[in-house]
Amino acid sequence: MNEFRSLRRALLLAASAWAITTSARAQREAPETDDETERRDPPALPTPRPVRLTVGGPPSTLTVQVMPDERRLVLSFETEGAATETITLPSWYGFARVFAVMPMRGREVVLASFEGNTGTGDYQEIAAIIGREDGGALRILGLETLRYRNSGTCDGQSLFTGRFTAQPDGVGLRYDVFARGLPSACPPRRAGAGWREEFGTTLRWSGTGVLTLPVRRGQAGRTRIRVEAARTRAYAWLRAAQRVMVTAQDVARLGLMETLGE
Repeated sequence: MNEFRSLRRALLLAASAWAITTSARAQREAPETDDETERRDPPALPTPRPVRLTVGGPPSTLTVQVMPDERRLVLSFETEGAATETITLPSWYGFARVFAVMPMRGREVVLASFEGNTGTGDYQEIAAIIGREDGGALRILGLETLRYRNSGTCDGQSLFTGRFTAQPDGVGLRYDVFARGLPSACPPRRAGAGWREEFGTTLRWSGTGVLTLPVRRGQAGRTRIRVEAARTRAYAWLRAAQRVMVTAQDVARLGLMETLGE
């Protein structure tokens, strides 16, 4: 009987230890659940959907196809009486999506996100602004960071959130950035080691070519300097030709993954 009680007690202790270990492991893995939510915010718009890409013209039907084997997202635009046109974006994990359609210059532009830097501890999404010029050419008008997370050691993090809103005058998009750094918990921990930076920019468009490169007046923090440097490189590349495709190699070459420091 004593041996049975000892065995029962040992089994209960083992079960309790397993439960504690499992709970601790679940708590350590909880941020992964947050990351999954992060990769769906802002959420994808349902497609197919009509979009009005030209002033006074017929709507086009936008459909979206994620191609996991080829690691890319294809946006197709079908307009009655015209050939189907496509925009192709990279998507390493299949999280790319269309997240907004906004009015600009008497028509609509499409905003789609795709993965940028996805290294260890990092997750970045880049927004492509897509529209049709007055002359009829469908192209990528701009590339901006939508969100970015850089996770360091001991819970230290740098976080970046970009937000787009349509301008009331219809000539551009407002792009607001909220960035902050959370201090590391590694000893010795310095008080006030965190940081915060917020700024906004109006991305204007004439209806021809790509978005106009904004001119900043005054001082800027390190995040804004990084964002503006990446934008300058990206806009020069977009302006050089009618870009309808972005590759992972383009993202790396243009330095679009360098918008957030540690």
